[in-house]
Amino acid sequence: MKKAALLAPLMLALMVAGCSWLPDSSLEYRKAAVTDPIKVPDGGVFIGEQPLYAVPREDERLTAPGEDEKRFEAPRPPQLVVLGSASGNENVESAPRGESAKALLGRDGNGYPIIMMSTRYAWAWEYVSDALKQTDLKVSDRDREVGIFYLKVPDRYELGAREAQLKLSHTTNGIQVAVLNEKGSALVDKIPGQAILERIYDELD
Repeated sequence: MKKAALLAPLMLALMVAGCSWLPDSSLEYRKAAVTDPIKVPDGGVFIGEQPLYAVPREDERLTAPGEDEKRFEAPRPPQLVVLGSASGNENVESAPRGESAKALLGRDGNGYPIIMMSTRYAWAWEYVSDALKQTDLKVSDRDREVGIFYLKVPDRYELGAREAQLKLSHTTNGIQVAVLNEKGSALVDKIPGQAILERIYDELD
């Protein structure tokens, strides 16, 4: 028992010291191949590059490490922000007045119409809310926490139903806006979906 008790701290010390014996490979990223930029298919939407983990000192990447560059420090991931609900007396961040909604009308990979917004979720929600007030699409209810506007849809959109959901979703390129059926279980047909989103897009300044 005494031998085991003596060996435990010795092994722990060796393990800690052993970390310094391992070679530092943090600068190996310099050897990675440079690839061509992503090509977006016709009809697709891509709103600029917004790397979450940008290569540090990118202009020097293909040269030798600088004297002050001893090792690569990995950037920290973005911190989680709880958006909360717009109901009650909670304070909700307002969109900056005079700033463009930065919206693009396009299609997803399956050809369904979408609006892409290169802005923060809180602002996108307010932009879309303001735009809907200028249309004949009536909001019967809303749930900001899950990003859904419940809409009453006039017959002229030829939806085949009187209600639909407008869904705001986070994507790598920004906030995506799409039209779902009344139950929120699937996208609506492309033609009425396009008509609804075009009407909303027209009011997004």
